[in-house]
Amino acid sequence: MSQSARQHCDPHLTLEWFDLLQRAAVPDGSVIIYCPIGPESDPAVSLLPMLRLSNDPYRLKGLSTFYTPLFAPINELSLCSKALESCFAEFRRQSRTAIINLAPLDPNGLFFSTAHIALRQAGWLTDTYFCFGNWYALLEKPDFGLYFTSLPSRLRNTVKRARKKLDKNSTFALTIQTDLDAHFDEAVNEFVAVYNHSWKRPEPYPYFIPELCKLAANHGWLRLGILRLDAQPVAAQIWLVCAGTAYIVKLAYHQSYAKCSVGSVLTAHLMQHVINVDKVVEIDYLIGDDAYKRDWTPLRRERYGIVAFNMHTVRGCLAALRHFAGHFWHQSWSRILTGSLIQ
Repeated sequence: MSQSARQHCDPHLTLEWFDLLQRAAVPDGSVIIYCPIGPESDPAVSLLPMLRLSNDPYRLKGLSTFYTPLFAPINELSLCSKALESCFAEFRRQSRTAIINLAPLDPNGLFFSTAHIALRQAGWLTDTYFCFGNWYALLEKPDFGLYFTSLPSRLRNTVKRARKKLDKNSTFALTIQTDLDAHFDEAVNEFVAVYNHSWKRPEPYPYFIPELCKLAANHGWLRLGILRLDAQPVAAQIWLVCAGTAYIVKLAYHQSYAKCSVGSVLTAHLMQHVINVDKVVEIDYLIGDDAYKRDWTPLRRERYGIVAFNMHTVRGCLAALRHFAGHFWHQSWSRILTGSLIQ
């Protein structure tokens, strides 16, 4: 399956995903708008989910939160550029909308280029900006042994040593929850317990993770890995598997067991499962440039955003002035520093 086809099947670009965000990850009072942007014969075949926050009514953004690794319309391959332009033109005519922000986007994707052109043709002043790096791996074939030998020797040795020590402990156990059986609630609760004892910041929307797991289990996407010692969960990870890609969503381990490399052991176990059993050919670490990700996934791409200003509004003009003045100051200061270093 081609990369564009896999992206088309990305769980994060489905109606169910956006519905989950609306129910469990946006502030009360927010307004959600689904804009039909498909062909004239069926404009609703492709939808652009947009969000207006109650505390920022003059800004319109794509329906995305910090849980969002990639934003694009539902059924992106069917979007119509003219319909998208008409959508943005209608927003510009609404004096209430001073700013549009779309992020995070694939800069090489269809929506990025189409949206940028459509916004300009609809009369918006636009700019692009960097969001975050995205680490991933492409496999020649689904063979965990082949994949494991490609990893840095330091990581391979860490996993082998840690797994050998854990195997000597009779209470050591690894499980992967995939569906809504009798163990589902327990597995989700164990993930939450591990997360709350990790270095991670508390979830601002605690309802989101359980609902995500339920949605993923219903669709066959869920791979919820748990590592237990003495019958207690000490490492937990949530992965989604769909259309040949494994998406690594959330991972955590109990801080008291950091020296045991329980996180690395669980990652290797899940990697083996998704490669040998699920037959994935792509592994996606989703959001951020965390150092450990480059050990497991050697490739990096970037996600960008598009910001657009309605220059027919005072707020849009002021926001554009601040934005571009900030750019100018940053570039000028960088040139001054570079010049000083050269001298």
